Amino acid sequence: MDHTKINLLVRLQHLDNQIENIISLQRGLPEEINALEEDLAFTGKQIESRLKIAEERLKLRQRLNETINECRGKIRNFKEKQTLARNNKEYDALSKQIEYEEKEISHSEIQLQDIAHAEQRTLETQQTGQQLIEENRYDEMTEDMMPDDLLQQQLEDLSKQVKQKKEELDSIVVETADEVNALNKKIDEQREIIKKESKRLLDKYDHLRSGVIQNAVVKLNRNACSGCNTRVPTNRHTMIVQGGFYLCESCGRIVVHERLFDEAAD
Repeated sequence: MDHTKINLLVRLQHLDNQIENIISLQRGLPEEINALEEDLAFTGKQIESRLKIAEERLKLRQRLNETINECRGKIRNFKEKQTLARNNKEYDALSKQIEYEEKEISHSEIQLQDIAHAEQRTLETQQTGQQLIEENRYDEMTEDMMPDDLLQQQLEDLSKQVKQKKEELDSIVVETADEVNALNKKIDEQREIIKKESKRLLDKYDHLRSGVIQNAVVKLNRNACSGCNTRVPTNRHTMIVQGGFYLCESCGRIVVHERLFDEAAD
């Protein structure tokens, strides 16, 4: 059996492992950043929603107050005209207009009361949330219970955490950039060599790595595939020891003798 081809593939796996080791230095930072950014976006939407509601209430209150003032002005005007009414018909017509404006005022005042009650309920809900927080009863909290000031503080804290994590990740990326570039160059060169020698073997390797498996080529460890711990048939041990390989019947990984990885590292 020509073992040169598998040696080339082990060398490729060795280089890919080095890249994976460097990426592992990031200690899950990209995932942490993504999770923090999701929390940040959610908190931002909560604050935006509350501000929108407050703004709509303010505009409605202003509009209702303007309506009330306008109606009161009309009532004063109608009452002045009543004093100058020439007959009962004119007087009664003005009375009906006054009655209409008074109803408009009453309706607007009811709406103002509704706004005040809604704001009071919001305040009471947030006060309940503050109490639950002080008593560490977070499992009883709902979104609307979080006090505005604490929600804003949460937004600021998340922003700082995202910035800090990104700076930490950027630092690692910068520190390892030269090493990663050098390894990627070696990997490209190694792949070209294997492609010429055994494209079929390279395709198998790429197929395995296209899924969740990163270590497509693994060592024989205690007579088992070190990728999934499935025992390798005894009649294949000799071939592996001699420098050949075995395709694990359980996970599909390419199993080789650990000596080949030692040689690949030289």
